[in-house]
Amino acid sequence: MLRVLAACAIAVTFAACAAEVPPKAPPRTAAPLAGSLRFVTPPLVLYDAEQQTLDVWVRLNRPLKHNVGYSAEFANYGASLEAAGGRHDIPGMQYWPLRPTCYSEDLWLAESSPQLTDGQPIEVSLELSDTQRVTGTGTVRVSADPAPHVEAQLGCPRARHTRECHSRVDGEHLTIGVETAAHTSCKVAREVMERVGRWADSGACYEHLCASAHRSNRGFRCEAALNGEASWDIVCRKGRAEVRGSTAE
Repeated sequence: MLRVLAACAIAVTFAACAAEVPPKAPPRTAAPLAGSLRFVTPPLVLYDAEQQTLDVWVRLNRPLKHNVGYSAEFANYGASLEAAGGRHDIPGMQYWPLRPTCYSEDLWLAESSPQLTDGQPIEVSLELSDTQRVTGTGTVRVSADPAPHVEAQLGCPRARHTRECHSRVDGEHLTIGVETAAHTSCKVAREVMERVGRWADSGACYEHLCASAHRSNRGFRCEAALNGEASWDIVCRKGRAEVRGSTAE
């Protein structure tokens, strides 16, 4: 893809010295961070000084729990990466099925924002909810290159048994890109997306492409969700097998 949200505080209870003095109630604490989510390596922030944009990258110890549509740890709350007061153009982090513990998000800075320098430490936060976030100190890299092999720099591990697919399916209403196949072949992934192409319709079902009415596709159970402005993830599962596609208007 930082401030660290306090997950818990140590409660210290003192015994009452006299019967008439009631014991102090333990202080209220924030809920523990689900699953002990943390940064494995310091975040990396690519800074384009001319465009005043940031490309924020993080590597986590595990994937977030929801990665169909907007990535999230908690349902109905899209996670986001924050740094240097950057603003979100199109909200939503980028999820990489081939390297599922790494996430990124693009931010833009106001013209009045101070210039960043190469190697400068910078606070990066992964906001998970209104009350929970993971925070750490990352490093700025001045670069206009949109893809300078960040995955290698962060050491993002590749998902086992997952392959990248390179094909498209022309559906009844939308063209679907066939992206990955896990524990199955790209041939099967294409066949599943061909079935999806028969019913996926953003005009009739903008948010979920009517997936709830057509769950079984060649034995795969499918779901779809918005991952941006007029763009969708399509994920179908059958046992351990998972195939992923995407589409946009």
